[in-house]
Amino acid sequence: MNCEPRTANTGANPLRFFVVAGPTAVGKSDLAVEVAERLKTEIVGADAFQIYQGFEILSGKPSPALQNRVKHHLVGILPVGERCDAVRYAALARSTIKDLNRKGLAPLLVGGSGFYIESLLNPLPSLPPVDPELRVRLAQQTLESLLVELQQTDPEAFARIDRHNRRRIERAIEVIRTTGTPFSSYYRQNRPLTPGLLLNRPRPALHTRIDHRVRWMLENGAIEEVASTVEIGPTARQMIGVKEIQRLLGEKISKEECIRLIQAATRQYAKRQITWFKRQPMVPFDADHSADEAAEFFKRHTEGW
Repeated sequence: MNCEPRTANTGANPLRFFVVAGPTAVGKSDLAVEVAERLKTEIVGADAFQIYQGFEILSGKPSPALQNRVKHHLVGILPVGERCDAVRYAALARSTIKDLNRKGLAPLLVGGSGFYIESLLNPLPSLPPVDPELRVRLAQQTLESLLVELQQTDPEAFARIDRHNRRRIERAIEVIRTTGTPFSSYYRQNRPLTPGLLLNRPRPALHTRIDHRVRWMLENGAIEEVASTVEIGPTARQMIGVKEIQRLLGEKISKEECIRLIQAATRQYAKRQITWFKRQPMVPFDADHSADEAAEFFKRHTEGW
């Protein structure tokens, strides 16, 4: 399991699981299934969008063939109109992993949503409740004005926050305004993550895989997925490709432009993922290396469980 058999502080019986993380399109799904087969275990998804029903293509869910080889959990379980965040995800993941541990299985946690993974390994602090009226007002402000306010009121949070994650920025300002205390004061202590494998590829190779996958998605059902979805919730709406395809459907951009925009957004997202994961205590692992090597890595670090 993720190097050290700790993952979330749950008292005398810590959860037992492995972690395979990495940027989008690096090859997590295929390798994870092969590793899970060698370890005789199951997979728990750690992806903010694959957790939703529908969007089989656009969210990059493991193919039906892969899911038939190894049982996957937390993939396609929530209605697309529901909101999900790291706190909810961590609760679902803990419950799932605990059930699998009772069956004698230590699952493979697989995904690219770093904050979801971190929230499971290092439980989030208790934040003040949501203020619906303030949230509506914040939604009407520009992202630039929100960032200026955050920089002025909480420089530490401004330095650490993902400045492309509007929902997270709004929440930080909401906490500051309602409590009068910095959002950064709620940060967890820097407890180390349970080590895992961080899949990587040379940047040019990763970009080529991203570009090919995006084009494949739009040729194989992603457009139809967006067109057939009546209501998309606030979390799922952030999925890369949704806004671009909606513009395509509204005849505001061409298909080729849509593809280029999604490719660019995905490459930018991958860059942010790589930057984030490099700060975590995971062991770099070449995505082209064998599943045998990955499985042996986990076995070496879980002796005595």
